[in-house]
Amino acid sequence: MKQTVSTKWFLFSENDFSIEKNMSEKNLKNLIAGIEIAESLGNRDLEIENIAFDSRKVRQDGLFVAIPGGKHDGRVFIKEALDKGAIAIITEASLESLSLLHIDHESITVLCVADSRKSLSIVSANFYGDPSAHLNLTGITGTNGKTTLTYVLEALAKADGRDTGVIGTIDCHFGKTKTPAAMTTPESLELNLKLRQMVDAGVTDCFLEVSSHALSQKRVYDMDFDVGIFTNLSRDHLDFHSSMEEYKNSKAELFRGNNVKMPILNIDDPAGKEFAVELKRNAISTGINSSADFSAENISLIATGSRFTLKTPNGSTEINTNLLGEHNIYNLLSASAYALVQGMSLDMIQSTFQNIPSIPGRFESISKGQNFSVLVDYAHTEDALCKAITAAKTFTEGKVIVVFGCGGDRDKGKREGMGRIAIEKSDFSVITSDNPRTENPENIISDILKGVPASASHVTITDRREAIEYAISRAEKNDLVLIAGKGHEDYQVLGTQKEYFDDREVARDFLEKQIH
Repeated sequence: MKQTVSTKWFLFSENDFSIEKNMSEKNLKNLIAGIEIAESLGNRDLEIENIAFDSRKVRQDGLFVAIPGGKHDGRVFIKEALDKGAIAIITEASLESLSLLHIDHESITVLCVADSRKSLSIVSANFYGDPSAHLNLTGITGTNGKTTLTYVLEALAKADGRDTGVIGTIDCHFGKTKTPAAMTTPESLELNLKLRQMVDAGVTDCFLEVSSHALSQKRVYDMDFDVGIFTNLSRDHLDFHSSMEEYKNSKAELFRGNNVKMPILNIDDPAGKEFAVELKRNAISTGINSSADFSAENISLIATGSRFTLKTPNGSTEINTNLLGEHNIYNLLSASAYALVQGMSLDMIQSTFQNIPSIPGRFESISKGQNFSVLVDYAHTEDALCKAITAAKTFTEGKVIVVFGCGGDRDKGKREGMGRIAIEKSDFSVITSDNPRTENPENIISDILKGVPASASHVTITDRREAIEYAISRAEKNDLVLIAGKGHEDYQVLGTQKEYFDDREVARDFLEKQIH
């Protein structure tokens, strides 16, 4: 039986170590090529066997990159890294500030830099042979739509006979390899490892979700992207970003801080329009309400999917797709632009869009033969919840009942807005817990209720399982229950612990009980 090794940051089997073992030894001078060194101590002519940014993962003859974290600064773990066998250190600390460590410059090399996260990205790419340059890499950024778009792009590439890989919110998968995602975009060290694995496995096209956190923290810095896609921008992550302006600028870093050959931008979104002006002619535009290179006309939204006329620089074609809602038409416009850039035909686009494979937790249907609909969706922002409910209303004959909550220890400013949207757009709202983390879930619900008039059709049920069951029990013929917020997630974060919880399983189990 294969041994599995787990770390704080990523999961891989013992066979994956062969990538590192089989590569030629790495000289420090080559690894730091492209990094501006402010000051240094010791010999740079060293052979580095491994790289770590977590001091607990340092091994003999390793390079430790001390990066600033949300709770701790890596520089306080330099001594631990040295004790574990690190022979080189990259840090934002000055040599003077490290004097108390009494580092032996005969055996240890210290490199002081202005930005250790940027340095980690560079040395990671160098260590793994610059893998982003050896496949067609497409990066997708934006508040909503990233995961759906990776799945649509993967379907197109497979239809064109390409070997594909995806790295994103749900998982990292290629060939027969699949590992769950700890975060949307891995740290640069793990990301370059995964891209190297893909290259060695023969993957030709990789689709990467690029989060605002990743862009702010330089996880994809200086990577080679054949295509970069911007979907949209709406309020999210303001617990991490100081303002919407900062959040917007972090998204722009996909195009400013990397080698993106072909940007694809949704110019119906104000931020996308700004980016298009900045990038001038070196961009492809998409939109429904704007004069764009790729647009949709004659839109029809029905219970089984969507129909529209796709207009492109190469001509027009009629699209019939199983994807629901106008928000997914925007995703298909971006995917169409990608396809034509990659030399695919309109006929291939048309046939592929007819039956996109099911995307976990994205308008995922839960059916046990009941006479009403149950959908599970990842919508966890005001904009996404609005679009999800609006899409559901277009094809629902009866009432739309929405179950939702807001995450704890995250942007508190969006709670009131989500409450207001749920009440305005749905026929009945069940307000519950999401991932409360260390916050009191009832306090989170109180924040949501600030946007909910007392007379509105709603109920609050703190226990998420009970809330889902209550919503389903209220549903009548032709109604729709939308369970929003967690989508594909199979856990709930209570305090600092993850407990197994899957909205889809809860819904299925309760529907089966109702039937029997």
